[in-house]
Amino acid sequence: MEEKVDLNLIELYERKIDTLKKLPTEKQTNPGLIDKNKASGFMKSNIYNIADLLRFFPKRYIERELITSIQDVNSDDDGNEITILGTIDDISVFTTRTRLRITTFKIRDGSGILAAKWFGPQYVERRFQKGENVFLTGKCEIKKNGSIELKNPYIEINDYDFSEEDISFIPIYQKISNSSPSWIRKKLREIFEKTNDYDIMPLKIQKKYNLIDRKNAYKKIHFPSNLKESQEARRRLVVDEFMYLQSFFNKAKDLNISSKAGIKHKFDEQTLNDFKKNLNFSLTESQLKVINEIISDMKSNVPMKRLLQGDVGSGKTVVATFAMLSSVLNGYQSAFMAPTEVLAEQHYKTVEEICDFFDIEIFVITSSKQDKFDIQEIIKNGRPAIFIGTHALIQEKILFDNLGLVVIDETHRFGVEQRSKLSSMKKRIIPDILYMTATPIPRTTALTVYGDLELSFIDELPKGRLPVHTHIFDGLSNSKREIYNIAKKHIDNQSQIFVVCPFIDESEKLDIKAAESVYLEYKNNFHDYRVQILHGRMDSEQKEKIMSELKDGGIDILVSTVVIEVGIDIENASLMIIESAERFGLSQLHQLRGRVGRGRIQSECILHLSERKKIDTITEEGRKRIEAAGSTTDGFEIAELDFQIRGEGTVLGGKQSGTSEMKIANLRMDGDHLVTAKEIFDDPECSDQFIESLYKEANIFLPHYRKLLFGE
Repeated sequence: MEEKVDLNLIELYERKIDTLKKLPTEKQTNPGLIDKNKASGFMKSNIYNIADLLRFFPKRYIERELITSIQDVNSDDDGNEITILGTIDDISVFTTRTRLRITTFKIRDGSGILAAKWFGPQYVERRFQKGENVFLTGKCEIKKNGSIELKNPYIEINDYDFSEEDISFIPIYQKISNSSPSWIRKKLREIFEKTNDYDIMPLKIQKKYNLIDRKNAYKKIHFPSNLKESQEARRRLVVDEFMYLQSFFNKAKDLNISSKAGIKHKFDEQTLNDFKKNLNFSLTESQLKVINEIISDMKSNVPMKRLLQGDVGSGKTVVATFAMLSSVLNGYQSAFMAPTEVLAEQHYKTVEEICDFFDIEIFVITSSKQDKFDIQEIIKNGRPAIFIGTHALIQEKILFDNLGLVVIDETHRFGVEQRSKLSSMKKRIIPDILYMTATPIPRTTALTVYGDLELSFIDELPKGRLPVHTHIFDGLSNSKREIYNIAKKHIDNQSQIFVVCPFIDESEKLDIKAAESVYLEYKNNFHDYRVQILHGRMDSEQKEKIMSELKDGGIDILVSTVVIEVGIDIENASLMIIESAERFGLSQLHQLRGRVGRGRIQSECILHLSERKKIDTITEEGRKRIEAAGSTTDGFEIAELDFQIRGEGTVLGGKQSGTSEMKIANLRMDGDHLVTAKEIFDDPECSDQFIESLYKEANIFLPHYRKLLFGE
């Protein structure tokens, strides 16, 4: 009788993919190797071993009974989704006078021919060739002459030989060079036939949370009989992947607690009272609550790792300033890392103003600062002070000798490697870390990307703040005149205006107004007013001069690129005009809108579409973003809407977050499964052995995530 091994992912990870010919699940010293070209094709698709092959999941499924022959398409199908199996007969690309790119495939299936069309720069013709067999799924349109079109259909190679394999529910895989899906499926069948059931999850946990066993899940994800089976399989495997993340976060928190390498800061009530007295406004209840959470963390010898979320203008900088001040008064250095030089300079002025009652030193250091070498020496010598800067703070020449607290503003803009570099510059002690973001994070994202951090929220705005009114204007000439009239009213009311554009140079390919041309437009239309331009290519001295002028009221209209997106605080600004607004991300629109409405004047935000564009002629995603920004000013609602529109890849920043390693879990679709994974992980019935096994598997399958969290 043939000896079997367990379907143990860690063991199967050790068995290399080139041994697939004579299955490595049989305990043999010389199993025989597959063809080198096949092995090379697998490796190009990042499949290096048997476990990787098991985790090479289908992208989607097609129900064979829903495949329609072209001759059977009739008027009932017009406007509905259909699926066709055919051969590419011809490929053509055409660009219209309005620079719209249209790619057309002629598809033949033996019974007839139809046209599949893709609109815009999708470059689908680069992935396919004439003569290839394909599946197409898309909305059908029957023309007056009887011809059939599919617009922007989903298309995938069909490598199946249905005479060899009769499949009713067809899995669609990413193409692997030199191997057909039928051959791969044959090998997967052999793996399942020659392995024993094996599951690291205790049976009682499986039953309690209604999950199928692991071997069954792998079988049914690759060989489902129907949709229900594939969903059951997917749920179990998604929960497994999310539990890998939970195991990392659990380990990170354990290591942080057990290290006891933090600083026990001392606090007294008088410092907080003096701090509050020195402000020209009252702290909100929410700010005071967060200050107390930070005090509690900083008093402990467990290093603080806290994420502070607060909407634009909610007062996060004041809270961070109190934490930095406290660390300096305890004899330590504080570092404040901002995403841009403009913002670093502004934070410097704000922190200096807030702390002027206290006898402490504050320095700003950026890559273009003349005195940066003097400041580097002060840092090196361990002199207690607040140091504010950009990524220049983590250069190799800067060696903190006495770092007590790190504040990282707009944390999603820095790679995790950058964050960890700043927080581990001295091995003897681990500084407290406070991450801050004005981009509210959806719950699912917080559980995955920031699962190793404690969370704080400032969920109220300072008293007297009025909500910003948002208006949407199309790109027609009448709208421009109306916008100019609104702008004049604001300036005549002694207010200042921001006009923001996406790019600095005109592009022949895109009809986006560049800051320089918009600047000239405003200069010509507002002769009697002071119009200035600010963009990322200016040196820091120029930027600083313009920002000072703006703050002192010497500029009426500032035309800018997105360098003003985060943190610029001009109380007198009451109108934000966003040009080519459909080109911006939703959270960007929300951030920009947050630059106004900081004073007591009713503020407005104008979302102005690109020239000649209307809300129904921009892309569907652009329309959703514009409508979402127009419908709410609530940052947390904006975050959820942004998440729904874009999905996790872009919200989390792709590779930076480690989500590229997730083979099956999808944050946008799988929020419920993520919550289930967290519930299972926190369940008292979860054994230590199960949690340890999860951690071992996580180390293998999510190495990038491991590196981000542990630097290994």
